[in-house]
Amino acid sequence: MDNNTYICSIITTVSNFRMKKKKTMTTFLALVLGLVCSSVAIAQTKVLSIRFDKPNAGIDDSRMYVQPMTIGSNASTVELSRSGTVFSADIEPSATGLYRLIYIRNQSQTIIPVYIPTTASDLTVGMTFDGTVPMANDNADNRALSAMGKSIATADRLLWQRRSSDPAELKAQLKHYGQVADSTLAAFDCCPTVAQYIKMWGYTSTYSAYISLPNMLGVRPDALPVKANEVLAKPYDVLDTPMAALFPIVPTLIANFLPRNSSLTVQMDSLYVKYHCREIVDKVGGTIIEKYISRFDYQNKYQEGLDELTAVAVKYDLDHKYLNTFTANRSTIKGSPFPKEVVLKDADGKTMDFSQFRGKYVYIDLWASWCVPCCREVPHLQKLEGELNNADVVFLSISLDQKVDAWKKKMAGLGVHGNQWHDAEGKLGNALNVKGIPFFLIYDKEGNLYMYDAPRPSQGEGLRELLRGLH
Repeated sequence: MDNNTYICSIITTVSNFRMKKKKTMTTFLALVLGLVCSSVAIAQTKVLSIRFDKPNAGIDDSRMYVQPMTIGSNASTVELSRSGTVFSADIEPSATGLYRLIYIRNQSQTIIPVYIPTTASDLTVGMTFDGTVPMANDNADNRALSAMGKSIATADRLLWQRRSSDPAELKAQLKHYGQVADSTLAAFDCCPTVAQYIKMWGYTSTYSAYISLPNMLGVRPDALPVKANEVLAKPYDVLDTPMAALFPIVPTLIANFLPRNSSLTVQMDSLYVKYHCREIVDKVGGTIIEKYISRFDYQNKYQEGLDELTAVAVKYDLDHKYLNTFTANRSTIKGSPFPKEVVLKDADGKTMDFSQFRGKYVYIDLWASWCVPCCREVPHLQKLEGELNNADVVFLSISLDQKVDAWKKKMAGLGVHGNQWHDAEGKLGNALNVKGIPFFLIYDKEGNLYMYDAPRPSQGEGLRELLRGLH
């Protein structure tokens, strides 16, 4: 289901719902260069007010956030403070006039798109609460967005309730999302911005519903009774416009319609031939290359991959970060030195140097306090460390926790001992191309990679014998 779906199907605990606030570019430049005074940054913000028509329990025990939908940038997500029936916050106005309201209640979240004309003197949205979710009701544009959201939610619910495998019925249900968009636009006199947004909302919702079918029907994607091109127009006929960049699912959607199982060069060439909108090719191209980098076989094909990525980067004038990441991931190849750019600290905050283990094999455990499988490995690891009779092997646990306090608390709870370090800047996982933890590695006596993705401690005697044989 797309992030813009009115009723979000992903239920999360409020404690797990995280919003990361970022400074605006103006504020950043002011701090770094000292060229812009704080009053300039303040002048660029406005007060957004969400006004409910009457008191209701649905707002008394809820929280709301807002994110301006601005093409070409990731706007900050800001929590709204409540006073009576009004939620408000200082925000940077959206260049499109579109905003995502994120409503949190009863461990669930609801995404509500609203529109405020960019020419409006103030940022105010009138809302009511229908007993389940908030509904914008102050003008035709917002009534249309709320009606669209409610219809999409109903279509999602019926799709899952029926779970039909009949091709004709499935096609009808999937095409219904686009029909909902058409009927909404027929019922409300929307401005061009909202009309285009609703059209794309219907299209992306069709795709979101389609990719949920394998899980819903319990079949492989290639065994679905309906093909994507039977219910969706060609993406380049619909999404080759800046507005499409507002939908988080669009990069994946477009990438999945490009030539499958083909080279990076073929995929990027196809993208640039079929799409011309800069915002779209940048987003989708980034998605394609990041996938390429994360799944590449660095051990066996490093130079071949570097040559192809370099050629693509030059041809399409890509950001240097992609090549930098690719070359940094060379550290996953056997014989590569331990990454030097990472900063590792012990529990006392002292910076540690991996070279201190020179002359020893190092068995490394990458873990985090919030990772349940990681914590399950700890007793096995501690037992192995205590029982292994090989002076040439040392053990090192490196936490990837963002919060040092959480790491220290979990260490105390688990009663760990030995070398316990922390990835202070959060760079080690990327440097080693690690996509999941717990993850284990072995470095040799010269500080070079001996084994990538080594066996887990819980795997028993196999790992024990491996470590015993290292001299």
